[in-house]
Amino acid sequence: MLAFVTASIALVFLALLFIVPSLLKKSHLQSDSFDAYNTQIARDQLRELKLDLQNGLMSQDDFEVARQELETNLALDLSVSNQDQQVGEKSAIPAALFLLVAIPVFSVLIYLQLGQPQAIDHQQVQQLAEDKAPAMSMEQAVVKLEQRLQSEPENAEGWFMLARTYMTMNRYSDAVGAFEKTIELVGEEANLLIRYADALAMTNQGELQGKPREAIEKALQLDPENQQALWFAGIAAMEASEHKLALERFLILQPMLMSSPENLQQLHNLIARVEKNLTDDEIEDVASQMPAPQAATSTAEIQVSVSLDEAIKDQVSASDVVFVYAKAMNGPPMPLAAAKQSVADLPFTVKLNDAMAMMPSMKLSAFDAVIVGAKISKSGSAGSLAGDLYGEVSGVEVKAGQKISLVIDKIKS
Repeated sequence: MLAFVTASIALVFLALLFIVPSLLKKSHLQSDSFDAYNTQIARDQLRELKLDLQNGLMSQDDFEVARQELETNLALDLSVSNQDQQVGEKSAIPAALFLLVAIPVFSVLIYLQLGQPQAIDHQQVQQLAEDKAPAMSMEQAVVKLEQRLQSEPENAEGWFMLARTYMTMNRYSDAVGAFEKTIELVGEEANLLIRYADALAMTNQGELQGKPREAIEKALQLDPENQQALWFAGIAAMEASEHKLALERFLILQPMLMSSPENLQQLHNLIARVEKNLTDDEIEDVASQMPAPQAATSTAEIQVSVSLDEAIKDQVSASDVVFVYAKAMNGPPMPLAAAKQSVADLPFTVKLNDAMAMMPSMKLSAFDAVIVGAKISKSGSAGSLAGDLYGEVSGVEVKAGQKISLVIDKIKS
């Protein structure tokens, strides 16, 4: 009996040699280190998400969902880590001393009192071992973060995280206030102003006019190439029936989305909606104001031999204009490359290449295959009208030395 008790005490003290130093060491950890660690992890994960988005490995919608989830998790971490560390600092030393004295004493007393190990209530021990603290809900995490910001009102990152969390909870009015506090602390920054505008709009059923649009325009002034600012600015102009301005913003944005097919398609849909409210001349006027295309840097070129079907030759005059163009298989109607001739020149051969691009980064060489067409315009306008004669070839591979023959043999109804 004495040998068993002595051995038990020795084993308990041996275990305490591992437990107590670790417990005491933890008491020196500070809340800031945990926050910095959690924040750094979140930043690294966000950087990976952005790389996936840029490389086309995920859609914009998936990116937004993943980013919101990441920010929400970080908000939870920030809200609880401070409280947990403060409790740990206060309780670590007394707990270590208590364990150092109490465990050996109580171990011997319990054994002597009960007389046999199996007398311990195994069910209670198992229950204690399996019980876990309830997971903190989103609402509880927000309350903790709000309390923390009351004591740390200059914590800009905390206010930003709170605003984003409010947005995920559809607490838009609260998000507006949190974004305003963030802007007060860090100043006006384009991406922050866009989020602020989004929150403002959501308090008014998504309407972008008024204060939301003011914030968007300010963001665009700060960063003229900000994709979100251009997107929202275009939509705001559409809402205000400022269709030429909307088209201008969308055309500036278009080449920036070349690596994101899903977003590019959504933009093309918006462009199509805007163009329905504009004349061909207005569309051409906006396009002419876009930055001048750079000189061709690619050897990609399509040589097009154009002829006119004899059956419809009597329906045209020598002075009619012939437009030859290449356009995307799926996308905006605006040509990637275009040339202008007259019916009197038929048959003729033209070369389409990047030097003929109407917009930078919307070049022929950026596509694997295109639609090549030729159109005889009675009005002289590049826009398609009933009565125009045309011919098209779809799926033309874009490469150096490509040659095709094209016959104008159809009449647009």
